[in-house]
Amino acid sequence: MFTLKSKSIVETTAGPVEGSFDARRHYVSFKGIPYAAQPVGQRRWKPPAPLTPWIEPLDCTTPGPIAHQRSSSYEFGAKIVDGLGLSVGKRALLKAGMRARSTTEHENCLTLSVRSRADADNAPVMVWIHGGDHTDGSGSEPIYDTNALASRGIVQVNINYRLGLFGFLAHPELDEESEAGTSGNYGLMDQIAALRWVQENIENFGGNPNNVTIFGESAGGQAVLNLMTAPAARGLFHQAISQSPGDSGRWLHHSRPALDFEPANVAGLKFANLAVGDGPNQIPRLRAVTAERLMVLYRNHAEIGRYFYPAVDGHWLRQVPLSAFMHRTQAPVPLMIGYNANEGSLFSDAGIPAGPEMLAYGSETVLTTLTRSYGSAGIARAVMAAYPGLEDLEASAIADHLRDHIFGVQVDHCAREHADSGHNVYRYHYRNRPASRTATIGAFHAAEIFNVFDSAIPLVPGGSGYENLTRTMGDRWAAFATTGSPNCADHPNWPAYDPDAPAHMIFNRPDSGVEPCPAQDALDLMRARIERLTDIVTSDVDLTEPMPSRPGDTSSSTGASMFTGI
Repeated sequence: MFTLKSKSIVETTAGPVEGSFDARRHYVSFKGIPYAAQPVGQRRWKPPAPLTPWIEPLDCTTPGPIAHQRSSSYEFGAKIVDGLGLSVGKRALLKAGMRARSTTEHENCLTLSVRSRADADNAPVMVWIHGGDHTDGSGSEPIYDTNALASRGIVQVNINYRLGLFGFLAHPELDEESEAGTSGNYGLMDQIAALRWVQENIENFGGNPNNVTIFGESAGGQAVLNLMTAPAARGLFHQAISQSPGDSGRWLHHSRPALDFEPANVAGLKFANLAVGDGPNQIPRLRAVTAERLMVLYRNHAEIGRYFYPAVDGHWLRQVPLSAFMHRTQAPVPLMIGYNANEGSLFSDAGIPAGPEMLAYGSETVLTTLTRSYGSAGIARAVMAAYPGLEDLEASAIADHLRDHIFGVQVDHCAREHADSGHNVYRYHYRNRPASRTATIGAFHAAEIFNVFDSAIPLVPGGSGYENLTRTMGDRWAAFATTGSPNCADHPNWPAYDPDAPAHMIFNRPDSGVEPCPAQDALDLMRARIERLTDIVTSDVDLTEPMPSRPGDTSSSTGASMFTGI
């Protein structure tokens, strides 16, 4: 790395990039670095391709465009603001600030950012995968744009990838185009391409390519589990942190039905019929339609949009991640995983009692919906009994059930299976509630992000002990990325998870500490359901086929070049 005036210039495999220092020159950041060619025009719904090299330094001091968004981030943020127990005036100010924030959406979104100490050398690397249901969000959100991890010696990489319609559309004609004979999962391919960029370039930014941690929240947490499952990602990371992994499209399969899901490529065909009419050559016609027009159709047809998610296709995703953990085919890396006490508080008004993997039940009773989901009226009644008020669609009961059905059971299942496989697991439970006594959202979905990145919602007090909680979580995350264990000086011991005596680290204020996991009969019912359903959507592949152990293994599609196998 060398400096030019107040900027920093670093060489990448495609050409030099120019970043900027902070005012004291302690930290350096690069924003909007392209890691793959623009996926536009004839490259729409294609695997990420290599960049065309450049010679002059590329200005990387401002973020690039974000992927096209299905819905406004304002809606989610407004729910948080309304539940924090703030005054009318503060709520109005916060919402006005969110409305005023402008972002540019574009298909040309395959960029990433790098942030580090100015003197970083062979430092641990953390690659952040943002949340947003695989349909919204970006790595350039202000809450991720801090020096919290860099100050602890981490080189932080935030990635953008294609979302929703442009990231996960499957279609028979796209299957025919593909060398792998399958389509969709372009967003997953983007994530893998970004990790390969890290392997080839991060050393020049002061990072250690042999010590990479992937971490993400919600859809990003699910993406972490997907990457632990994907053969092409094997060897590209060395630790994994999955924060509140969601279950969006959890059972979706590329070419066979499962539960209420029809095959993803059939749903893609239906979308194409809506957009350009039936008949041959739909994909060339779709590529000729503007992104804005296609996004209007996507937003207006949620019944089809629910299929634009990662899907089991036998190639990029050979199994549902939950099945991979059961079959012991996941990446053998240390795992930190957990969820929040009130994950469902922001979703109860739109929640489906069987979770988003089932269609809205309409006139069906809750019992009927749960019976379809669990395959037994007796089990459905037992689940309803565990959440009093669920049958009458009480908001608190729906919130508690969604917390466990969407988030809790995934954490419980993956923690148990990964530990049983002989790998170190560190499980946590986040319980910090907003400081206001009139707050209604509790330890809400995504709340822990503010502690990990030492961010703050303007005008919102953290409360007594909040700074200590933030310091503790930042230290734990950085320690895990450095050594594969979250244990570090000045903090109590956090033992590896033991399925025979399950315990988790409680993150709360004023104090955090280890507690036994409470017995939850409902989670046991949900785990039994997972075990029954996982193999329904497992691809027809040889699960005994050797998995690659590092980039460049000849036994896999992962090659030495960043784009080999994509």
